[in-house]
Amino acid sequence: MEEELRELGKRFEENIKEAKKGYEDEKKKFCAVKFVEKNKNQLMNGNKGIAEGAIKSGLDVYYAYPMTPATNVLSELAEKQIENNILILELENEIAVINAAIGSSITGAKAMVGTSGGGFDLMTEALSLTGIAEVPLVAYLSQRPGPATGLATETGQGDLSMARHSGHGEFSRIVLSPGNPEECQELVSQAFYFSQKFKVPAIVISDKHLSESLFTLTENPKITESKKSTSLIRYNSYEKDEIGSATENPEIVEKNVERRLKKGKEIEEEAGKFEQYKIYGKKDSKNVIVSWGSTKGAILDAIEKLNACFVQILYIEPFPKDAKKYLKGNVILVENNSTAQLGKLIAEKIGILIPDNSKILKFNGRPFLSDELKREIERKMK
Repeated sequence: MEEELRELGKRFEENIKEAKKGYEDEKKKFCAVKFVEKNKNQLMNGNKGIAEGAIKSGLDVYYAYPMTPATNVLSELAEKQIENNILILELENEIAVINAAIGSSITGAKAMVGTSGGGFDLMTEALSLTGIAEVPLVAYLSQRPGPATGLATETGQGDLSMARHSGHGEFSRIVLSPGNPEECQELVSQAFYFSQKFKVPAIVISDKHLSESLFTLTENPKITESKKSTSLIRYNSYEKDEIGSATENPEIVEKNVERRLKKGKEIEEEAGKFEQYKIYGKKDSKNVIVSWGSTKGAILDAIEKLNACFVQILYIEPFPKDAKKYLKGNVILVENNSTAQLGKLIAEKIGILIPDNSKILKFNGRPFLSDELKREIERKMK
């Protein structure tokens, strides 16, 4: 390194000083690592966590059309389909994917699809079909920056609003947001649980950074068991009567709509039995960082030595309204998008308006780095 810096010529003394400092800092970190028993810890990325969670949830069939960064869930599952007696199938496009999954679900299979934003756009008409026909389905949405092709191999969190509102008409859905591979496994299993129990679509939303980054797992995930609930009746995309025939009778339509609305309230009550958000750092701090998804790792590193609390939102829909008790004082929003979509959701659900000068937004396709994030948080704390 010294030889290279001497060849560079300019600012040698400053450069060699900083290089030595960086080396010594990292040396201390690595020397402090305590080696554990072989196989006690496991390296895993988010996509593998999604695949493992699906298998542990009793997945029967997974349909997908390759789209970065969700693609390698397809290969992760394909490698294990024989030993786990599951079917993994790549179809010609995302429209075929979701319609095939709905057909499989109708016959009683636990079905799942995976894609990114552009592919999810194509699925939204059929997503409405799951809403009115009351068919359980789990969708994995791994984000990359848009609009259109955008940054095909970079990361971002610009699809939160789409996941919440996609599909026409009014119907209930689940939207869950993991922050590491352990949570990927846990929330996929919860997605299957809610989808099967209430016969609604459940969306697990991730992004390129979480999907493809390696994490160290030190604990076994808590998998939620779910039972298959589909029965062989008549299904269609219309409002229907008690025998499944299409109808426009206003009284029947009203009852159907009211039943679907009631289902939304029941989902909200059931969600209260699960960990809908997590609290890290100093719980009594007046400085509260709130975020979702893959920003978790950088935030935890950034606040390690700061007087700050971190609220990680796991449940996007239904939103944990009791998280409001922690969102007070100097609330700082951190998101990998330009429009603060979680901030808008917080305002909608619990009436807390986070001012623009308390938002840390990054939208150049790159994830947050802990040191830059720490500097930004310290500025907002002042």
